[in-house]
Amino acid sequence: MKDVFHNISTSTLGHLTDTGYLSDIKSQVPNQKMVGRIVTARIYPPDAGILREALIKAQAGDALAIECAVNDHYACWGELRNLAAQIKKLAGVIIAGNITDISALRSQPFPIFARGVSALTTRTRTNAQSGEINIPVTLSGVIVKPGDIAIGDDDGLFVFSENYANEVLKLAQIKERQDRVKRKELLSKLIPPSSKAV
Repeated sequence: MKDVFHNISTSTLGHLTDTGYLSDIKSQVPNQKMVGRIVTARIYPPDAGILREALIKAQAGDALAIECAVNDHYACWGELRNLAAQIKKLAGVIIAGNITDISALRSQPFPIFARGVSALTTRTRTNAQSGEINIPVTLSGVIVKPGDIAIGDDDGLFVFSENYANEVLKLAQIKERQDRVKRKELLSKLIPPSSKAV
């Protein structure tokens, strides 16, 4: 079901609903579309050791959604984790917190949604590992559950339950068709620059 959202823009969804919109989490790698079924993780910075287990458990096509509890100033995602996620063929990653190694991340064609960038990074502690996997998490004030559907692009990011995604999809497909007709009509009325009077 999630595959059909690849042709739906988030701006179309934003015309129809504000449910599930993660307002302060933005695309950090331009020109990337993410559609995936969510796997969740909650970390307690500066410890982010649980992300290794989350990456192991995630399956191809999943979108990893990370809640940074208590302190979100630390970056929990960088170049090496990003490469591991691509090897697993994940759909992308959503972080209610920061990322690091931004130049390297932007050189890789992999969708990353986060609040910002930081040089202060999480660490994997050798004697303790805190955090949870596949539990409800809170991102931008929205409760996100394992199995929800994430749809993200340069304009923003939505997370829907599967039932709500089915409802919105029908309306979004109608709007996309209407917009294509309107776009074609408007483009036909444009005067080519070469034909304008000098």
